[in-house]
Amino acid sequence: MTELEVKENKFYVLRVKRDDSEEITLHSEIGSSIGRIRGSLKSGINPDNIELMSIEIKGEKFEIKGVPWSVIAAELVKGE
Repeated sequence: MTELEVKENKFYVLRVKRDDSEEITLHSEIGSSIGRIRGSLKSGINPDNIELMSIEIKGEKFEIKGVPWSVIAAELVKGE
């Protein structure tokens, strides 16, 4: 069993849809999910098939937000 340590009460969920399957990965930091997105884009995955969400733990509640492509693009550029 693999554990994910949540830092600052926030983690990321990345969904990448491929032909007949869907890959979902959890990331403790945005940087690792951006690396995964970069690889998916380089392998020809359509950006419409990629979704990144941030999950923030607020007490007993979770706040789920989609990460906009403008933020993803800025992170992709920083990583080059």
